[in-house]
Amino acid sequence: MKTIAIIICTWNRADSLRATLQSLRQQAANDAVVEVIVVDNNSSDATRATVEELASAWHPGRLRYVFEGRQGKQFALNAGIRACQAELLAFTDDDILFPAGWIDALQAVFTDPHVELAGGRTLLEWPEGGPPRWYDQDMHAILGAVDLGPSKLQPPPPGYAPAGANLVARRSVFDSAGLFSERHFRHMDYEFGIRCAKQGIKLAYAPDLVVYAPVDRAMLTRRYFRRWSFKAGISSSDEDAPNTRLFLGAPRWIFTRLAMDALAWPSDMLLRPANRAFSRQLRIWRALGTISSRWYAKLWPESYPQWVEHYSQKKKNVY
Repeated sequence: MKTIAIIICTWNRADSLRATLQSLRQQAANDAVVEVIVVDNNSSDATRATVEELASAWHPGRLRYVFEGRQGKQFALNAGIRACQAELLAFTDDDILFPAGWIDALQAVFTDPHVELAGGRTLLEWPEGGPPRWYDQDMHAILGAVDLGPSKLQPPPPGYAPAGANLVARRSVFDSAGLFSERHFRHMDYEFGIRCAKQGIKLAYAPDLVVYAPVDRAMLTRRYFRRWSFKAGISSSDEDAPNTRLFLGAPRWIFTRLAMDALAWPSDMLLRPANRAFSRQLRIWRALGTISSRWYAKLWPESYPQWVEHYSQKKKNVY
């Protein structure tokens, strides 16, 4: 009988966490033993009370509460891994909704012994009115969407890493590749997936493993998208590909693309649709994030980790 742990890291989002957990209650466990672990990353709201209330009559399996006081999702993820002994570990977020049959789909993916780490689709649920006119499809990642199409990809394209809202791994993966990096305050799921691929762990993109991400209206501002893009650019030199050519401490190609985008953006504002012009602007912000982080690391290495942590944490659950 398979044992499955579903790990949800949360911080001050008791209301959306409740909706996530309620969507999990409709799942049929069939022949699996399922454990849902909520890792409270130092919340000050009603997170613990919410979990304890739902745990009293939980099904399928059981619902557990784990507290992790070190602020940062990477610490919460690893606390969840250490708190269970399940054969399959599924990771998701505290604002995700699960369709009926998600656990069945998860089990189906891992009937293939050649799949060790898999990611599925995360589809957006828009608030009334839909996306703003300046939104473009290439901004999906900012809202957490993942959709590589309806076909299973095994292996997936180079550079693919399962996203943390819908990621499942065999426990053996963590035994061989290690836990999530505690040096990464953002994109630790991407770093983990790339690390696994480099070590020869077998990855798959599984389109039948679908979850839904309701879009918070507070996220639909240009300011949010700019701040997210700047933070997405933050990186250290050890993330560069081998033989990367540098200029002023950052990859040379970033300065080239930044110059091209900066020159083209004014004409975009006049001649191109709002979504395409804004998309170029976000590339500029991401490049500035990379350059700023490299310069800060060079000039003030002692305080660089604190700078990254400060810029990586959410404020009131939005960036």
